[in-house]
Amino acid sequence: MNFPRIVFKSLRSHWLSTGLAIVSIALGVALLDAVVSLREQTHRNFTQEGLGVDAILGPKGSPLQITLNALYHLEEMPGKIKWSYYRKVLADDVVADGIPFITGHSYAGFRVNAIDDRFFSAFEYLPGQHFSFRSEDGGQGRVFSGNREAVAGSEAARLLNITLGKTFNPTCGVNAGDPVHVNDTITFVGIMAPTGTPHDRAVYIPLKSFYTLEGHGNDVRDMAVNEEHREISGAYLKIKRIRGNVLHPGIQDLKYNIGQSSQAQLVIPNEVLPRLFNIIGWVDHVIMGIALLVTLLALLFLFIALISALRERRRDLALLRCLGATRRTVMGLVLCESLFMAAAGALLGMIAGHLIVGLGCEMIRVETGLRFSAAYVSTADLYIVPAVLALGLLAAVIPAVQAYRLGVLKNLTLIS
Repeated sequence: MNFPRIVFKSLRSHWLSTGLAIVSIALGVALLDAVVSLREQTHRNFTQEGLGVDAILGPKGSPLQITLNALYHLEEMPGKIKWSYYRKVLADDVVADGIPFITGHSYAGFRVNAIDDRFFSAFEYLPGQHFSFRSEDGGQGRVFSGNREAVAGSEAARLLNITLGKTFNPTCGVNAGDPVHVNDTITFVGIMAPTGTPHDRAVYIPLKSFYTLEGHGNDVRDMAVNEEHREISGAYLKIKRIRGNVLHPGIQDLKYNIGQSSQAQLVIPNEVLPRLFNIIGWVDHVIMGIALLVTLLALLFLFIALISALRERRRDLALLRCLGATRRTVMGLVLCESLFMAAAGALLGMIAGHLIVGLGCEMIRVETGLRFSAAYVSTADLYIVPAVLALGLLAAVIPAVQAYRLGVLKNLTLIS
């Protein structure tokens, strides 16, 4: 009988403890792998999303709240800014372009934002990528042209069964129970191609449509024609570049000058989003700690299983010695058993971890519009198997040494 067959026969002889050790290792590895993968993909998605916008001109308030509202369609804007002030900022030497928007409306749980139609041609949701309505990209229809027209993101269209020509009445607010503009019927004329960003979960109407919605009052209606009184929620700003496609350094002076005013502030998403991870980073550390603890407990169980199996098989190992097996062979048998269980647990755990991520991807996409992938290769995928194998060997050191030192004559005695 060759060595591998002896190893597998030995594992089968104590299949229950072998199976439990493999399962316990797999659970710890799966949790660890899923946590690392989701953490890395979350960081990548949030920081990548911010790259599409150089800066956001918004009202006084929380920069994080403004960023979440403008880019992720979460939270609410803390106020409004004057159109005249936006035009003043747009005229600054370091500002290349701007796209004003108004938030605060919704439809069936999805945000309805009023925005300048240049959003669909001049705005880059990711560097170098613009929105598309072409059928070959997965879009339909066209950009709105009339005040009572709208376009929908691909995810909003899918979940709400939106088709071209379908009508809706926007809700004045983003919470359940907010009043509906029952006399303002808007028709969908376009569905954007999927972008893999939160913009897939939004509905867009023309900027001036907001001012003419019934129920907003004459003061708001007057804003459609009177720029002096017009207000907006904010604006996406494109900053001029210098050599090497680097943002113009004057953006920091612009940020300071706007911050000194009482009317608005300049928010740079790539400065704000890392703070979000600093705020919630402790959650990652706690979950990561739990995953590591589960994995270490699994390896401790592996150690106990090997010790227990060694005690049960002392007479079998002594017989192997009598049949010509050397001390090193017996020691290698224990080490190989541990390596097999550790490797099987690590591989099963990685598969289970990717399955967990796959289940979480759909939930995250529905809630945020961000695209996660179960096929994403995280740093954990690169290091888990070697690390678990090393720890498996470490767990087998004491049982292997005990097998090496096993006395033949003493353990050949029949156990009654």
